[in-house]
Amino acid sequence: MKVLMKKEWFKDWFESNDYLDVYNHRDDKEAQTLIELIIKTINPSKEKIFLDAACGFGRHALVLSSLGYKVIGFDLSRNLLSMAKRNSLAKNLTLDLLAGDFRSITFKKKIDIVLNLFTSFGYFETDDDNFHFVKGAYHFIKEGGYYVFDYINLSYLKKNIVKETERIIEGKIIREFRNIENDRVNKKILIQERNTIAEYSESVKLYSPEFLINSFNYTGFELIKQYGDYLGNNFEEQESPRLILFFQK
Repeated sequence: MKVLMKKEWFKDWFESNDYLDVYNHRDDKEAQTLIELIIKTINPSKEKIFLDAACGFGRHALVLSSLGYKVIGFDLSRNLLSMAKRNSLAKNLTLDLLAGDFRSITFKKKIDIVLNLFTSFGYFETDDDNFHFVKGAYHFIKEGGYYVFDYINLSYLKKNIVKETERIIEGKIIREFRNIENDRVNKKILIQERNTIAEYSESVKLYSPEFLINSFNYTGFELIKQYGDYLGNNFEEQESPRLILFFQK
């Protein structure tokens, strides 16, 4: 099945309750593992302020808060932010949450560490829009602060893309169709519940490690560490499922 990109697909998709069913396998344990890697790598004091960009329903932000860090989170989806708020209240944790768009949000408050995790990048059609937040973040990150970037590894994806999958979750049949076209990985998602079928799409611009690193360097960031997965294994361009980059201002 050919997958066509829907412009601004993220507005409908992230606002839907179906999003949580599709990504229910992304659990708290995975978030804990990544946060442990981040803490181990940069060893921040408890006074440091984290900004979780595109925080979703708060998986990573909640782990940080449970460790005693102050966390600010923003996301485009008010539905996901509401869930993050409920999750924080249920765990008696504090998150500073706000709605915001990567293409326009900025902060007057100085931030120590920006987290850009779980491929929350490349949604937009132009490089200017995709890198707008990165360029803006350079100005509100403190001198010596960090930008942690977690993204799909282009070479690994091209070799291992699964074109079609089907799952059943809580009575819903979830079918996903993927392709790579015009330097983007596109996904069509069909969710059938009884006699009703909902359709969504995803589309992420694919950037090589070299392009990403050069773009961050051009902005003013310096690469200090890179990993190929959440366990902290070295990055291998042909074998690593993730591209996790640590930049410092």
